[in-house]
Parts: sequence; structure tokens; C-alpha cells
Amino acid sequence: MISLTDAALLAGCSRKSLERRVERGTIEATHDAGGRRAVRVADLMRAGLVVPVPAGADGGVHPRRLADARAEAEALQSALAATEAALARARDEAVLLRQRVMDAESRAAMAEDELTRVLLGAGRDARRGRRGSLRLRTS
Repeated sequence: MISLTDAALLAGCSRKSLERRVERGTIEATHDAGGRRAVRVADLMRAGLVVPVPAGADGGVHPRRLADARAEAEALQSALAATEAALARARDEAVLLRQRVMDAESRAAMAEDELTRVLLGAGRDARRGRRGSLRLRTS
């Protein structure tokens, strides 16, 4: 005897599906020592929910369910590979963008230094009475 939850896992269906079969009478259930409903594995086999397989085979999983699970696993592996490739591309792009930002910050700092040098030089020339090469228009 196994619980309805365990039976559902073994049969590859939902617990609710098994409960409906018990209510319809296609599977017989009793109560275990804890007061929960339980079913016999033989009843699951009779209902076609569990297929007996020889020892060393795929563990009693119905071949159609096994094929479905393999197909789903392949689809998930394919999706995972695509996601990993997209992540690698995004990481590479992030590295390039960081480099561009650092280059832009470096150019901005050099431009700021040059502007400061020119402005300070123009200020010195004005104090000395010379006309500098920098002319600011205020109109």
C-alpha cells in the first residue's frame, strides 16, 4: 500500500486525478494507519497507470511518458544552451561598453585639463596686459 501522493508520483499523474479514479471506483483505496487514503500498486497496474517492466529496464516508466520526458529534457537543454550563449554575448558587450565608458571618461578628463590650462593661461595673459588667443563672446 502506498499513499495517493506517492501513487500519483509513481503513475506520473496528479493526486487529484487519482482521487477522481477512486471516487469513480476504477481504483480501490483504503485508509492507512495514519487515516490517509492509500492504494495498492497492483491496482495501479490493473488501471494501466503503472506498467511493469523487467528488472534492469527503465524503472517502470511508461515508454510514452519516458519519450515525452526525454523530449522535454532536450528542449530544456536547448533553451539552456541558447540562454547561456545570450548571457556570454551580453557579458562580452558589457566588457566593451565598460571600456568605451573608461575611454570617454579619460577623454573628458583630458579635455577638462586642456580647458583649465587654456583658461588659466588666458587669465595670466590678461593680467599682464597681453591679449591671449582665447576670445570669449558674451553676446
